[in-house]
Amino acid sequence: MSTPVQPVVAIVGHIDHGKTTLLDYIRKANVAGGEHGGITQRVSAYEAVHKNASGEHLITFIDTPGHEAFGAMRRRSARAADIAILIVAADDGVKPQTQEAIKAINDAGVPMIVAFTKIDKDTANIEKAKETVLREGVYLEGLGGDVPWAAVSGKSGEGIPELMDLILLVAEVQELKADPGAAVEAVVIESSRDAKSGTAATVIIRQGTLQTGGFAVTGTAYAPLRSIENFAGKRVDSLECGKPARLTGFTAEPVVGSTVTVVSTKKEAEEMVVAATIARKNSDATRSNAENTDKVVMRVVLKADTQGSIEALQYELAKVTHPDVEVLTVATGVGAVNENDVKLLIGFSPSAILAFNIKVDPSAKDLAERQRIMLESRAIIYELSEWLAAELIRHAPDRSAEAITGTAKIIKLFSAAGSKHVVGAKVESGVIKLGEQVSIFRRGLEIGHGKISNLQQQRSNVSTVAEGLEFGMQIDSKADIVGGDMVQIGGKKHG
Repeated sequence: MSTPVQPVVAIVGHIDHGKTTLLDYIRKANVAGGEHGGITQRVSAYEAVHKNASGEHLITFIDTPGHEAFGAMRRRSARAADIAILIVAADDGVKPQTQEAIKAINDAGVPMIVAFTKIDKDTANIEKAKETVLREGVYLEGLGGDVPWAAVSGKSGEGIPELMDLILLVAEVQELKADPGAAVEAVVIESSRDAKSGTAATVIIRQGTLQTGGFAVTGTAYAPLRSIENFAGKRVDSLECGKPARLTGFTAEPVVGSTVTVVSTKKEAEEMVVAATIARKNSDATRSNAENTDKVVMRVVLKADTQGSIEALQYELAKVTHPDVEVLTVATGVGAVNENDVKLLIGFSPSAILAFNIKVDPSAKDLAERQRIMLESRAIIYELSEWLAAELIRHAPDRSAEAITGTAKIIKLFSAAGSKHVVGAKVESGVIKLGEQVSIFRRGLEIGHGKISNLQQQRSNVSTVAEGLEFGMQIDSKADIVGGDMVQIGGKKHG
């Protein structure tokens, strides 16, 4: 028999638009007394209590990353939720990551609430921010549409009670219900590994009642349900639909976004894992057979601090492409880079280990150097994608009829009026010349073409700029140029 359940809310939006500040305020002001100690900024889901005229109500919040690199996680978190709150800063309006978040919400098919944040700032302009949202096809209440919205401040708390009321109203309209006696179904929103608790996953229960006993199975991993932790890290015997739970003891890292089911015996769990493993191997074999043999194949191993970071890394690296080089991911994993990771790539060239936010064992580093396997460890995902883009170009067969005569990196965009962009840049290689046609790249992908209409050094007009020098430049281009983009003169256009 179906009964009403507490709503699960995903928070999505552009980085620096106040999502973390808003969540921190809700966390401190609304989490039930006595639960604060277990809540940290790294917790990916938690419950909040909202009191209004009809009593106390529980709401589950999923804390999703705001950066574009975590788009894949955002989309999967939205699918794990009943309602999505789109964060838009009142002083900034819609940005590229906001557009991606809107698409994620629409793809997930969940109702949306727009929260205009930072209304306490002097530069806040809610009406202008609303216009930017309307241009993206999000039609707000009072402006010809039915999407509810609230104006809030994560610093003062202004508007947050109204936002919580909106969440409950939307949940009531959606008539959210689940059967507590049905077979358990949950969604993985984060997984991690550490020396004390082993491999763990944070899940949101979407159907049934999760209880100790039996085995949780997801993809090629399973775990005995000896203990269940609630969002505050307290051990409990059971949790109902709509609540977050932390499960430990998985045999492998559960994939973010995967479904968790529960079976009674270890034998059933092992049979399900074997079936999933065979299916994955068949899929990998099909992909391998379909490889273009004319391409150079670069094999990579991806390592990161959490499974969620692996998802983000895969999402970002998938944007880095080259017509003549195929990137083949042979393995992924959570934790420090070790010798076994390196051994997976011995005998293959080119090959690389890309590590995000983790340590590298000295023995692994030494083995990689001896086997001429590239090993890049960074704390910023974009730096890994930029490194990979450069390596794809370096290892591509030379098929261009025209040599690359110059490249420059855009340091800063000073102004943009129509198709005219005034930028500061530095010559990375070769020579940059006035009047040349250029290709513009972002993280290895070509985003447009243009022409250099002005060059300056020391505020004086020049016709050429040599390698290693900084300069000012006006580019006529329809591309949306930003700092960090690369400008290339000559050569085959990649991407």
